[in-house]
Amino acid sequence: MKKSLFIILFLTVGLFFTSCSDKVLFTKQMQQDLYMNEINLKSVQFYNSKKIVLKRNLSLEQTKVSKGRIRFKNGQYSEEIIIKKHTPGVAVDNGKKYLDIAFEKGHRRYIRFILNPEDYFQLSAKNWEDNYGKITYDTLEYYILPGGAKALLEVSKENIKDFQKKTRTLKGIKIEH
Repeated sequence: MKKSLFIILFLTVGLFFTSCSDKVLFTKQMQQDLYMNEINLKSVQFYNSKKIVLKRNLSLEQTKVSKGRIRFKNGQYSEEIIIKKHTPGVAVDNGKKYLDIAFEKGHRRYIRFILNPEDYFQLSAKNWEDNYGKITYDTLEYYILPGGAKALLEVSKENIKDFQKKTRTLKGIKIEH
């Protein structure tokens, strides 16, 4: 009896904390609502649902011009770009099935999210191999490390309220005889 009571209490507390999040996953339906209400996606604040790490190996010469965090491991230099969970980003380009999101300013410094089968926008890559995704970021080739492979786009719940406009359908006026 005590064990089942503990499990119910644990689940209730867990649901409470997950429901208190101020962010929700961005869906295809939300995107369509924005289009219908003529709201520009570039005015929406996006967030990533998971930590994303981009990594590339460098030569000694390349380490002098790299902009991310440089590490020396196993005789090789590597550059990492870390995008922490819930980092704010903006749409720089979009289509019906994709959004290019920038988390920093600069030419070609964006990551593509594509519509997945569940109608959420998920991190995309040119190709995936063993959960490593290859992308071009800032004109350079990087690999998305496995932890970020399932990252989705989110928006704040407050932002969702701003998306919704009041609408009403008019019935018209008939001439009375």
